[in-house]
Amino acid sequence: MSSSSCNCSSYFDARERDGEIKGLFFLDKTQRDTEGQRRTDLRFLDLERGEISDVLSTMPPDVPLGPTVVTCGNHAYAIGGKILRGSIFRSLNHVFRFDFKHAERAWRKVTSMLYRRSLPEALAPQGKIYVFRGSRDCFGEVYDISGDSWVPLCVPSIAEYSGISGPVLLDSSRSRILVHFSRDRYRSLYAYNYNDKSWVCLDPKFPDWSPTVGIAGNVLYVFHEISYEICSWKAYDVQDKKWLPVKWLTEFSLHQPVSAPMGPPLIHLGNDKWCMVWHSCTLKCFEYLIFRMCRNGHGGIYAAAVGGDRTSASFRSVNHTILMP
Repeated sequence: MSSSSCNCSSYFDARERDGEIKGLFFLDKTQRDTEGQRRTDLRFLDLERGEISDVLSTMPPDVPLGPTVVTCGNHAYAIGGKILRGSIFRSLNHVFRFDFKHAERAWRKVTSMLYRRSLPEALAPQGKIYVFRGSRDCFGEVYDISGDSWVPLCVPSIAEYSGISGPVLLDSSRSRILVHFSRDRYRSLYAYNYNDKSWVCLDPKFPDWSPTVGIAGNVLYVFHEISYEICSWKAYDVQDKKWLPVKWLTEFSLHQPVSAPMGPPLIHLGNDKWCMVWHSCTLKCFEYLIFRMCRNGHGGIYAAAVGGDRTSASFRSVNHTILMP
């Protein structure tokens, strides 16, 4: 086994400790291959030390451009993407799998989706991969990893006239996936219950969603970047179906927390601890903020940065994708 394979397995084993996420894998497109094309490298960000690993693995050139990558157990799956044919980009249904514990096996092609998809939304609870949007022909489909088969998802009626806002969100404590439909007056929040394969509307008027969104317990958190200097948080109780006031106990500033075309992901590290990771266009390096959000005794939310402010990691990334744990 190569040193990179050993390191990848070690990082995977060390990424979680005492019930909290301590590090994150990410894909980076800073380096170029021998033909001058940007390659996609797997690296690891240590949140405690602010250190970034050397390259742990590189995607082969047959993996399409811009796949959606989702993790399940000790595997990562690169789903869909596109390829340039002539002057036109074509969507693909390819799926590639990577084993963090056996990086020497590299990215291997597995059973393709039923439909071609570009930039789909995907989640992987309980040994299955649920894929939404990215295709004009099929709303969604699910991959049974153990059975190695894809089947279409049932479609809610609202999908006929409204698109989906990214990302879709896993509410694992209730065995469901939260999906925000985004078309003007039809902006609403739905839940797909994957045990009984049914849809339910949680709120028919739910205007607020963003790429930076997460859920813990009954509370859904939504981050909004209003301007370069002004940011705000919103919190929504999915059980009582009401918005909650949020108060920051510590102030912090961000250097343009934007990672085109999506905003910074919101990562639940465990308990009441959260993390945002972005590449600072101002400082030309990785930055991340670890903070706590919890309910107070008055029906609201308190939030406070851990350590007082953001942390920087000296690494200049052209384009990165955080692999959600």
